[in-house]
Amino acid sequence: MITITDKAQEYFVQLLATQAPNTRIRVFVSNPGTPGVECGILYCPEDMVTGADDFFQYHNFELVIDKSSQPYLVDAVIDFKYDDQNKGSLTFKAPLLKRQDVADDASLYDKLEAFFRTTINPSLAAHGGFAKLISATEDGIVKVAFGGGCRGCSMVNITLKDGIESNLKSAFPGMIKEVIDTTEHEITDQTYKPED
Repeated sequence: MITITDKAQEYFVQLLATQAPNTRIRVFVSNPGTPGVECGILYCPEDMVTGADDFFQYHNFELVIDKSSQPYLVDAVIDFKYDDQNKGSLTFKAPLLKRQDVADDASLYDKLEAFFRTTINPSLAAHGGFAKLISATEDGIVKVAFGGGCRGCSMVNITLKDGIESNLKSAFPGMIKEVIDTTEHEITDQTYKPED
């Protein structure tokens, strides 16, 4: 899936030699399918591997890529080059990184709806909750309603501001002003309780 040049592979092997046994290299894409998409490279210790990850074998090390990142990393190339001052650094080219899941001319609502479906709700599902996009104005006011485990949860304001609003501002730079919760919260049998 990703071409890693011999020099870059040697560099990764040197880096991993200083880490705990079974540490791998993770390549990931954050905010895929949005204007704020970014990719990165991290160490991946054994306890950071999840069921959503696939492994790719290279010379003396394994690369970890989560399934949601993979479509954006097809034909990517990681190289290691030296500049004029003989300083070495990795270069990372991913031609599909800017690929969007919805048409370029789609409305902000449609783009946000796709982001909720692919990014926001899979993370909320861990607590049995979800957020529904109610509306999005062209000046960046987004209204959502929570359901499932999020409805009535004492942490919902943190989820709203530090989770959803912060993710949307990162994924859609300059396009989101505020995210407003329209839910009538009440504690139900489904409500997530952080102490559980």
